[in-house]
Amino acid sequence: MANGDKTPENSRHRKQVPPDVIDQALDAVRNQLRRRLEQKGYGTWSSSHEILGQVAEEYTELTLAVQAGDGRHVAHELTDIAVAGIFGVACLMNGSTDW
Repeated sequence: MANGDKTPENSRHRKQVPPDVIDQALDAVRNQLRRRLEQKGYGTWSSSHEILGQVAEEYTELTLAVQAGDGRHVAHELTDIAVAGIFGVACLMNGSTDW
């Protein structure tokens, strides 16, 4: 930060995302996580490799959505990546992965 400015250098010239929009995004991730758990259950992913595979699959879908230029689909796939990451962290925190 320069000259007492409280705006971080990397965001000074960018449009700002209001806190309520950040809250909306977090709500969307929480809701999607709940839907996925209702569909697939709470069974752990068995390893860090399986976690990586899930995230990689979602990343591939994100890439396709970006290439198609479909903003809503991009947002959906980003949400799926976040869900996969959160569930992967939960599996690791739970100690329920084999390795």
